[in-house]
Amino acid sequence: MGQTCSYILVQPGDSCGSLASRCNITPAQFTQYNPSSNLCSTLMPQQPVCCSEGALPDLSPKQNADGTCFSYTVQPGEYCQLIASNHYITVENIEAYNSQTWGWSGCNGLQLGANICLSPGDPPMPAVVDNAKCGPQVTGTARPANWSDISSLNPCPLNACCNIWGQCGITPEFCTATSSSTGAPGTAAPGTNGCISNCGTGIVRAPSPPASFFKIGYFEGFNSERPCLTMSADQIPAGYSHIHFSFAGMDKNFSVSLSGATADQFQLFAKQTGFKRILAFGGWSFSTSADSTPIFRSEYTNPQRLAFARRVVAFVEQYALDGVDFDWEYPGAPDQPGAGPDDGKNYLAFLRMVRSLLPAGKTISVAAPASYYYLQGFPIVAMADVVDYIVYMTYDLHGQWDYGTPSSQSGCPTGGDCLRSHVNLTETNYALALLTKAGVPSSKVVVGVASYARTFQMADASCTGPTCRFTGPASGAAPGPCTNSPGYMAQAELTAALQGPGATTWHDGPSDSDIVTYGGGSWAAYMTDKTKAARARRYQAWNFAGSVDWAVDLAAFVPGTQA
Repeated sequence: MGQTCSYILVQPGDSCGSLASRCNITPAQFTQYNPSSNLCSTLMPQQPVCCSEGALPDLSPKQNADGTCFSYTVQPGEYCQLIASNHYITVENIEAYNSQTWGWSGCNGLQLGANICLSPGDPPMPAVVDNAKCGPQVTGTARPANWSDISSLNPCPLNACCNIWGQCGITPEFCTATSSSTGAPGTAAPGTNGCISNCGTGIVRAPSPPASFFKIGYFEGFNSERPCLTMSADQIPAGYSHIHFSFAGMDKNFSVSLSGATADQFQLFAKQTGFKRILAFGGWSFSTSADSTPIFRSEYTNPQRLAFARRVVAFVEQYALDGVDFDWEYPGAPDQPGAGPDDGKNYLAFLRMVRSLLPAGKTISVAAPASYYYLQGFPIVAMADVVDYIVYMTYDLHGQWDYGTPSSQSGCPTGGDCLRSHVNLTETNYALALLTKAGVPSSKVVVGVASYARTFQMADASCTGPTCRFTGPASGAAPGPCTNSPGYMAQAELTAALQGPGATTWHDGPSDSDIVTYGGGSWAAYMTDKTKAARARRYQAWNFAGSVDWAVDLAAFVPGTQA
């Protein structure tokens, strides 16, 4: 190894002349010791220069003893040339050292706060991102033993996709892996968010189909409360394998509760034949109303769960029912009063208890939301091992509640107020991919179809596409005469509305939905019987367990029940 020179560091304002003076040598000697032809025009602060014969010493950072590189955190206002000169390396060195550094987008894309390499060696752990939910930038994440595992750290719940920013989701914005110009881990093509783990939106098809394909329908036991479009339990159409009677509740004594007209309809329902008779517990109203929510949650916790489970099973046996269905909306949901982190665990324990008490041949099912946000509270893979099937509520994907919520609608230029189908097939497929990627066999999943529409008042009656707007925040859509609820209309009511002046309908291919405009500016998305049948064939081809319709009493008028 050759002799090294004595040296000094360039200070701001220095010139070759001032440097020679500081070295106590002549300008000619300075040039002799520093022969670079462009040195005097490229001087940088902290740059070393020789004051004697010999080569400059290697002042560059060195690899750590454990094999990791010398790590540096980019500071405000810094760029690669400045960092390189301050650490006695070149820009080319920085580019080479960071080819495998997390988030390295090249010197042109240098990010404030990034941890980068300034020497050879294994890359550093990336800087923490405070709101990261997945990936290596979650607070407290330890370095993996194998750097190739860096992307798989802190996977998303339910095996959802994790993007380069540490956020979880189930749509292509989260699930599509792209490549940057550097190819470094944790980077993506410009204009994309990339995907680092559990990528893709493909449905996982069970290797074999179920023993039989179910056609399930919910029956609204309370439908006689409507002024029209009513159906008695002995008028349920033929062709269903199972009918879920909705809904039973629970009282403070942990007993099954049915009241009023619903109780009368149940007595009639229990006598029917030709389909499996299932009693459904819960539902949206019972799960969320202030007076019943505490009861609902307490029924699933110790020591109450055993008492309630026994009474449920006794009720099934008393009426010789074929099974039970539970619809808690939703355990552990952050926006539900009283929700807690143990909700899902308690729910699972209750289901296991009911399973153990039910006589052989009786079924147990659970309803689950087709929403990543809400499904996280369900230990759904463990539940799938307990229940006979899962009712997957692939409807209400959109509604008036989207208004003012940009995250609810991908590709809506105005943020949450675009006309979207609540039974959109593409979004249904994303939800099915979520559930099956999580590990639930498709042969355990009964997929939802709907006999009702979500309706909107169009902001412009001539604009009906998916980027056209609706009004809000309250729904201004014309209500149906029987359901009488702006924003919601039964299939039977829409069919009747098509006979009125100015109503038009068409099938929208991209969303696989039927669209109706009616009432001088109202827009509705729903499913005709033809569309529901086509969906069922599609789900059967994917080895799902069946289809489930909410609700059989909304599909058509029983003679004499028209408005």
